[in-house]
Amino acid sequence: MSIRDLLSTLPFVVVRRLSAREGYFTAGRMFALAGDATLWLRLPVPASAALLEADRGQALVGPVVPTPLTWVAVPLAEVADEELRELVASAHQSVRASSRKSRRDRSPNRRRRTRASA
Repeated sequence: MSIRDLLSTLPFVVVRRLSAREGYFTAGRMFALAGDATLWLRLPVPASAALLEADRGQALVGPVVPTPLTWVAVPLAEVADEELRELVASAHQSVRASSRKSRRDRSPNRRRRTRASA
């Protein structure tokens, strides 16, 4: 199974072409960006830290930005299929959970303004 097939078969995923790459979105947010030899994933900090410590990924934004999710570039040739499936599932679930949390954190006035302007 190709990486593009794996990403597009996840539930609630929308694929958008972004220049020469494909962006994979869930809950309105991008969780993966697929290139020819690299996959960028938006992973929770523990998973991204494990990849970075093992020198199997590269952070796209340094650790100075305090966020629960970080973008990590993963070379496709260096990751086993099973581990790649786990990383993709983790990115997908984390972005969905983060999106739900951010909706709950909005104030009622903020929600009303957002809906009125849409």
